[in-house]
Formats: sequence, C-alpha cells, structure tokens
Amino acid sequence: MAEEAKPKASAAKAPAKKAVKPAAPATAQLMAEIGALVEVQADAPPVEPIDVVPGEAQAETAEGSDEPPAHEPPVDARTRLAQLFAHLKIVKIIFVDDKAELQTDAGAVIKVLAAKPDAGEALSTFFPGVELTIENEALQEQISARLAELDADGLTALRGVLSAQGGDAAEREALGRLQDLLPDATTAHLLTPHAWHERRTELIAECTEDRRTLFLFDQELEVQDTSLGFAKGSEIIRDMAEKEKAGFGTRWFCGMLTHTVAKGDEVTSWRGLAKSENLDLRFFMPIAKATLDDAPAFYGAVYRTLINTYCQTMKTLAQDAFEEALKDALERFADLDPIDFEHMVVKSSEDEGVSELETLIRLYGIIQKDQVKSQILQQARVGEFATAARTVKDIADIGRALSATSQERLHKLRREELYESDQLVNSYNDPLRNGDLFEIGEGADLKLWVLVAQPCDLMVRSNGKRVREENFKVAVLAPLGTWPLGEAVGAKDGLSFALEHYDHDGAQFATVKFADATPANLQVLDLAVFNKDGRCHLSAAADPALSLPSRAWEKRDAELRSHFGKVTKQIEDARKAHKDPVAKLLAAAIIPRGAPKKAFAKYGSYDGGGYAYPIRRCGRIREPLATSLLTAYSRFLARDAYEHDYSRA
Repeated sequence: MAEEAKPKASAAKAPAKKAVKPAAPATAQLMAEIGALVEVQADAPPVEPIDVVPGEAQAETAEGSDEPPAHEPPVDARTRLAQLFAHLKIVKIIFVDDKAELQTDAGAVIKVLAAKPDAGEALSTFFPGVELTIENEALQEQISARLAELDADGLTALRGVLSAQGGDAAEREALGRLQDLLPDATTAHLLTPHAWHERRTELIAECTEDRRTLFLFDQELEVQDTSLGFAKGSEIIRDMAEKEKAGFGTRWFCGMLTHTVAKGDEVTSWRGLAKSENLDLRFFMPIAKATLDDAPAFYGAVYRTLINTYCQTMKTLAQDAFEEALKDALERFADLDPIDFEHMVVKSSEDEGVSELETLIRLYGIIQKDQVKSQILQQARVGEFATAARTVKDIADIGRALSATSQERLHKLRREELYESDQLVNSYNDPLRNGDLFEIGEGADLKLWVLVAQPCDLMVRSNGKRVREENFKVAVLAPLGTWPLGEAVGAKDGLSFALEHYDHDGAQFATVKFADATPANLQVLDLAVFNKDGRCHLSAAADPALSLPSRAWEKRDAELRSHFGKVTKQIEDARKAHKDPVAKLLAAAIIPRGAPKKAFAKYGSYDGGGYAYPIRRCGRIREPLATSLLTAYSRFLARDAYEHDYSRA
C-alpha cells in the first residue's frame, strides 16, 4: 500500500511573533532581561531569545524577510486556536512555571558550575579572583561577596549568561515559543510560583463566563518555600478544585504544560497523574512541552484539554447512570420467580435448540437495557448531559482533525461492535450461527469463509437433529476476500456484501462473494462446536469431560458420532478385507466433505476412527450486521434475470 501523502507546508507567511504581556512589573523586567541577554552555547543548537517589552503586549512586525520566524506555527494552526478560544470565550492564558524567573544567587551559579564545569570561563568576568570550581571550599562565600558588588547592569548580564550556560536554557526558550503559538487577541501572563501565590485570588476573580482563562501549570515547580502551600502544578489544580469546583469549564480551564510528559503520552499520563496526585480527571489534562515545537500537535493537545471537562462530565453522568442501572437490574434479576426463570432459560432454550447461557445473556440484556435508559433519562441528568454535549458539538468542527492514533482506537472499537472474537464464540461451545467465520485450508492455501443461513434452519432441536438436515439450501459457505489496507470496499452491488473494519484492528475492509458460495455440510462444521479452539476435529472416542451448552447438543454429539461412525465402519471393513492401501484410498473418497465444491475434497483426513479438517471457526459477525448479510444473500438469489437485448448496437 502506498504511504499516505503528507500535507504540504503552508506557503502563507506566519503572523509576526507577539510579545508576552508581563504579569507584574518585576516579572516583566526580569523577562526582558532574560530575553535581551540569552546567549547561544557554542556546542548547543541555536535558540531564539524571548522578546518581551515592559507594559502592555505589543505585536512585533517581521521586516526585511519573506520567511516566517523559525518558530512561527503554520497560519492554520494559529487561526484554528483563535477560533477555538473565541468560541469558548477564552481571552487570557496564565502560565505558572518556576523557569519564569532566573535566580541570580550563589546557589544558582554553583548549580550551573556543577552541571557544566567549563561554564566557569564564561562566568569568570563577573567573579574576578574567584576559582570557579566546585572544589573551591570557599566558593559560596566568594561568589556571594562578588554578587554584592555587581550593579543592576552587571546582574542583568549575569542572568543572560546563566540562562545560556544552564541546563534550563532550552526549556526557558520554550516559554517564548508558547507565545508564538497563541492567537493575537489572547493576553498571556507568565508567572513564577511566588507571583501566582500573591495574585491567585485576583486572577481567579477576573474569570467570568464571558471572559474565561486557560490556566497552564508546570508540574515540577521546584519550589523551596513551604509557605506557598504547593510544589507541583497538580497541587495548585487540586486546591482550585476543592475551593472553586464550579469554575471548571464555565470560567476557566486547567492544563499541565510540562516536560514530565512525553508528546503522544498525554492521555496515559493523565490517568496516571489523576491516581498519583488524587485529582479528578475532568479538572485537568497534561500537555507535553515538546508540542511547543509542533504547532498542530500543540493545537490538538490544547483542544483535548478544553473539551476534557465537558467529555468527562458526560462520561461521569453515564457512569453514575450505569452503576445505578446495574444495581437495579441485578435486583430485578434476583427477584425473578424460579418457575419463570426455569422456563425462560432452560425449557425454552431446550425446545428451540438454543444454549441456556445464550438465553441467560439475552434475558439480562433486556433488563439492563431498560434500566439504563430509565436512569439516564432522568431530567436533571439529561439536562447536564445535553449542555456538555452541545458545547462539545459546537466546537467539534473547529479544525478538529482525527489523529492516526485516534483513528486506530476507533477502528478497533468499531470492529469489536461488528465482530465477535473466536474466544467468545468457541469458549463455551456456542452452536453454529449465521455469520460464523471460518478459516479453511493451511499455509498459503488458507482462505476465509462465512456461513450464511436462516437462523431457524441452523437450530438443533431437542432430539439432536435439524428440521431440514439434508437440504442443501439450509446453509452456504461464501468466500471472504480482504482489501488492501486503506482502500475502501469496491464491491459490485448485489453480487457481494461489504464487511467494514473486518481485520487489522478494524483498519481493513473485506467483501463476501455471493457468486462463489457453496452449500455447507453442517455435519462437518458442527464439529467446531465441540472443540474450544474452534477446530473441526472428531476424536475416535468421546470425551467424558466435554460439557455442552444444552441437552440438544449432547444428543447432537451422539448423532454426529453415529454419522461418522458409519463411515469409520466402511473404512475399517475395507482395511480388514484389503489392507491399508485400499482403506486409505477409500477414506479419501468417502469421508464427509465440508462442502461439495471440488477444492474441499482435500480438506479432511481420517486416522483410526478420528477425523480432522483444516477448518477452524475464527469468529462471528454480530447482529444486526449478520442479518443484513443474510438479507443481501437472499436478494442475490432472488435477483431478476433478463433476456439479452440483441437489438443493441
């Protein structure tokens, strides 16, 4: 299959990078100093400084070049983000990160020297006469003394060098790239943990239903001051959830923009963090800092963060309804009169040739389905669910593209809805059903077939027999062909039937070819029912430990052994009279075939009273798709045939 074509990069010039609006004068000054003085390490890839100006945020125009800045996202990603924010009335971003402010004390200098010993050369001009190595026992005192001598300009210059030489330089640059990704109309504030502590009440009070805020918190804040009451972003979010739960999704949204989560692992990390940090899933969503280098990925992560509150609300409402419905259904199930239960599950199953277990599951499904519906239709629950659903529906078309991983998950779920696995079908010796799937053949000769039959004709009655056992019209095996991955089914109407999401976890389509169908020998296919691996094998002696789903199928076992026993007698009589070669030839000629089609003559072997066929039941098409298959086959059989038009040129 050819690889999917990659979209071409947008030729439009990206919007000019916008300055970050300072959260407070002191913070703005520090950020301005960082942005102006970041230097590029000689052995590191170049990084672009954060351009910040004090006061109100101002747009900076890229002049003298037709190329967008290195970190500018494609126009469409930024535009879609603007549309998303506008629809949800998000006007402000608050990002709390310990990297928002660079410390310039002796500890910060020593930390850089410990991580990068050769940084001493770049720092030496600020500390004349000081041996800048961690082996210097008086290093802290000497650095502190020199720091006290530096004026404001000297401290500013030192911060720039520390930012470039320290291990946090790349992460600090990410803070600037965040602003590049945000819409022009969005105000952005970058806060230190201390600044958040001071302004928390003020910033939350500014949030309204018409002017919402997206709060982003770094998870590992590396805060030493215990008086703040938090050291992690999760602790800030938990505090907000405890004190202002109603604000989530109405006045603000919360996310974790953190390097502790890898791009693509957000959902897995989300569940893990919810457990480890004792957080409700609907209050937050992680966003990997690595997405700041990938505009579409960043948009997708923000989109997930914003819809999470609403989707999680819907899931929670449904879960509560399911739990209550389950409790009610189990109570109603337990209250069934024993006589009613016996008749439904045992007596009626025996009369119709259905397994008791299948009837039991059907009975529970009836009760459970009604209980779920009555619970979820309660007025309060319906109103809250509908509100959340409408909000998500309204924003679902704002540039939402289904990712490849999402498509894989949905394909897999859809396949589970359409097809039953071989384990579920074979594990409790389920009788043959319309839509049963079979693997027939071995190696390169292996092919897929589907059993198509009227359900009532497949039923084994209480005497172990079917009503029309020998009628060739009872059931057919139709071959199944798969399509190349990624290709849609191109079956001709009426001659075949499309099976979507058949294989490869739902990514591959298939078709059932009616024109090549062949009558099925149910006496051979029935052998799959007696083997939990679904194979059509019959041992020479009956298995005393075999537990079948109904008395009808116990009698069916005896019927089949009698049928195959007659063939065994002919073969063994020939062996006695004419030795092994003749018996072998006779066995190849008279053992029952799975179908009259010529190719099926090679599918089957005899050995000392036992029979083995390279036929295995490998799954089942679920209802209602199986009924649609039968209906389509009926239309195929009933199709009109017209005399050819000999007058046509």
